[in-house]
Amino acid sequence: MGRILVVDNDSDMCQLISETLTDEGHSVDVAYDGEAGLEGMRTTAYDLVILDYKLPDISGIKVLEDARGMRTALRAVMISAYGNAAVKSKAKELSAYAFIDKPFEMAALASVVKEALACRAPCGELKAINP
Repeated sequence: MGRILVVDNDSDMCQLISETLTDEGHSVDVAYDGEAGLEGMRTTAYDLVILDYKLPDISGIKVLEDARGMRTALRAVMISAYGNAAVKSKAKELSAYAFIDKPFEMAALASVVKEALACRAPCGELKAINP
């Protein structure tokens, strides 16, 4: 299973995602802002990061940009209630595996995480998951 970092300022969302993915057998850490997420990525080799677009300090897109500078092969899944076309386009440019619009079902996220972790080569088009 995978080592996953969840970066979202909503502690309830972090807890729900963490519990869901831990139940799936993954090791999950959480960060509540972009800088804490980046610090975690500097010290831990995550297989996948789940990033909210709207964070209190810097955007999830900026976190993903900086993460790409550290580790180009890191899988990323963006989540947001504010996923307009421009944000999704930028996520695609940064090789995010998927963009999931909030609110979403935890089973859908777990499925996307499983797919993303199984995909070792460049995976092609950004998956846009709408509820």
